[in-house]
Amino acid sequence: MTEGSLESLIEFALRFYPTGFPVEEDELTEPVPAHQRTPEHARFLAAWNKALNGTDWKNLMKGLERAFPGEGIGNGTQPYVSACMRCFLYRTEPLPGGERLATRIAAAVSVLAPFYIVYVTTQVWHPTSTEYPMAAAPHPTRGDAGDESFHLQHFSSPQLTFEPPANVKQEVDALERQIEEVLGYRRFPLAFAGVQLPGLRVGFFNGEAPPTLLDALFSDNLAHLP
Repeated sequence: MTEGSLESLIEFALRFYPTGFPVEEDELTEPVPAHQRTPEHARFLAAWNKALNGTDWKNLMKGLERAFPGEGIGNGTQPYVSACMRCFLYRTEPLPGGERLATRIAAAVSVLAPFYIVYVTTQVWHPTSTEYPMAAAPHPTRGDAGDESFHLQHFSSPQLTFEPPANVKQEVDALERQIEEVLGYRRFPLAFAGVQLPGLRVGFFNGEAPPTLLDALFSDNLAHLP
């Protein structure tokens, strides 16, 4: 079986998630759900513990700071609530109507298999002004407020693409090089991303259809980043 083949990726998923245990049959009175008392879930937790206790991720984040001096670097990892660690380079630019376009060049690195994906999200920040009560404590130092109002931000839903636009190709290439050099990981074959895994209980999955390989080995919510 070739590493990176569809069969090997499915085997990774089967190693860390039990088959069966449909959500509708969960016994809510149990202190620990049945699917979390399985060998597969124990391996899932062990994989996360190993990733969090190791130094590879810290070395990667330090490498990104050197590779992108002066740029905003973020860590979007949420331990145990997905199957990946995430990092991103972010920048904003003004739009004609006073909004700002936020772009994040992101990477998700699986803690279950030696694969990563790089993707880009964009989001529009819509500023609004609101009167700040005169009797309140000192004005917040947010936005450009210098009078009796301050700026709030309303955010559009982030849009995700696995096909980064040409204007961020240099950053995407540099991010991929860092991951491959520091972690030794390979690109996840996106051709298999939508392969469904019927009957597999992926604890953090919130969808209605069966989870996919992308959901199981990474996350079902890659678009939302801090």
